[in-house]
Amino acid sequence: MKFDFKKISYQHIPLIVAALIIFFGIIVFWGNAALIGNFILFGSVVGTIPYIMISYLRYQKIKAIEDQIPGFLLDLSEAQKTGMTLPSALKTISKKDYGVLTKEIKKMNNQISWGIPVKEVFERFSKRMKDSIIIKRIVRIIVESYESGGDIGKTMESTANDIIELKEIEKERKAMMIQHITVMYVIYFIFIGIIIGLSKTIVPMLNISTGGTFGGILIFEDPCVSCIGAKHIFCISCSVFGFVCKMFSLGTGTLCYYHSLFLMMVVIQGIFSGLVAGQISENSVLAGFKHSVIMTASGFGILLILLQTGII
Repeated sequence: MKFDFKKISYQHIPLIVAALIIFFGIIVFWGNAALIGNFILFGSVVGTIPYIMISYLRYQKIKAIEDQIPGFLLDLSEAQKTGMTLPSALKTISKKDYGVLTKEIKKMNNQISWGIPVKEVFERFSKRMKDSIIIKRIVRIIVESYESGGDIGKTMESTANDIIELKEIEKERKAMMIQHITVMYVIYFIFIGIIIGLSKTIVPMLNISTGGTFGGILIFEDPCVSCIGAKHIFCISCSVFGFVCKMFSLGTGTLCYYHSLFLMMVVIQGIFSGLVAGQISENSVLAGFKHSVIMTASGFGILLILLQTGII
């Protein structure tokens, strides 16, 4: 069997690099849980962040094209009403500016000028915009109308008006969801406040109970003590916590464990809260990437500053 390297897009490169980093760490440092954990953490960051950013930028591009599609269809319809054929109308409007969509229109016009059938040109456009359900439906309607010999001008005009109405409904939905997004931000910062409160409560207890039990009842020990010298897969989390402590100077021993735990909790909560916010507001997880960045950066920054300054 031969592997088709053409199927690998630039979007998959970070995932491949991440897999190689993790594989290298496991092979070279087999038996060292701390280093393997660090390689897994580093590989995960290298693989996920660029992949999400590339996916989000593509999502933004698709949305921008969808916003320009109604104007493109209306202009194409007006050009056809003057008696032009579809290829001639496409050539005429390809000189106009439609933002991100302009490049695609020029590409379709060039393909038609090279002798590629109109149906195939629009189908290729649909494949390039495979992430957009709206564009795929529009192309199918145009192709069917073109092949059946119907009034393509009226069909495009009707389709454009439907898309405009759909976009207006989507804008109204976004406006209604702003309140829910605001509530999610409030909940996240309340969560940060709870983390700060826990840290202010637990740290003094750790100082009191260093020599033994607290009041003879409670004792706060470093859960990673049992992992010292151990080569168990469940100790990877401790190596990750240790790496975070060394990286941001969060202390040693039990303080290291709880401070790094709180810091990672804030980061994880910020990432997934942002993704959920995107799903709620724009019906897309990728749209939540910007919310994840805002929440994670602010939460991480607040907690790290408080830890570094010794306030908590």
